[in-house]
Amino acid sequence: MSKEDYREKIEEHRQLIEIEEKNSRMSRTRRKVKKKKRKNPLMSILLFIFIVIPVMVLVYVTFLYKPGEQEVAKVDNGGSIVEVQKNDSLASGGKEDKKPAIEENEDKEESKKQTDKEKENAKTEDAKQAELEAAKKAEQEKQKALAKEKELAKQKELAKQKEIEKQKEIEKQKELEKQKQQEQQKASQQRVHTVQSNENLFRIALKYYNDPSGVEKIKAANGLGSDSISVGQTLIIPE
Repeated sequence: MSKEDYREKIEEHRQLIEIEEKNSRMSRTRRKVKKKKRKNPLMSILLFIFIVIPVMVLVYVTFLYKPGEQEVAKVDNGGSIVEVQKNDSLASGGKEDKKPAIEENEDKEESKKQTDKEKENAKTEDAKQAELEAAKKAEQEKQKALAKEKELAKQKELAKQKEIEKQKEIEKQKELEKQKQQEQQKASQQRVHTVQSNENLFRIALKYYNDPSGVEKIKAANGLGSDSISVGQTLIIPE
């Protein structure tokens, strides 16, 4: 046999060995997969018993189960309290599970205390409300009194102003009357002269004033623009 034949045989043996190793590895992996796929049913049963069932019971107890309901109706009828109790729990024999007499008495006392406390709270609340209303009413009365005082003061001020204006009007009227009286007195005191023949303003001034300067007074009193006068003319002779 030549070297090439040996090499070919060795190569064939090597390939066979590799194929066997691959087959052995594949068989091992298949066994492992089969082992993994096999589960123990006892574990799932125990898991359901110890975890799922307690969780369901807990949910039922917390959200759905109501062992007993007591409904108390408080009725004030002459100071008496009427209680109406409702119990939904039933005993195993089909009868209602009644509370002992001691617990009922305790419940009655507790409800009575609660109603008394509520009455006291209501009384205190009513008293506070009454105090607030009284304070509010007093404040309103005070505001009304202040407004009334302001109105009275305003009316007094207006009356005072009217009185002052009235006094001023009276004084003004008195002053006018006084001026009229003075004018009447002046008019009554004025002298009248009738011009005669051969008279002129110079002679008339000398007659009444003994002074030639009286000519200007006579002219001013009679509104004369010149010294010419006529016989029979009336002239006012001022003082």
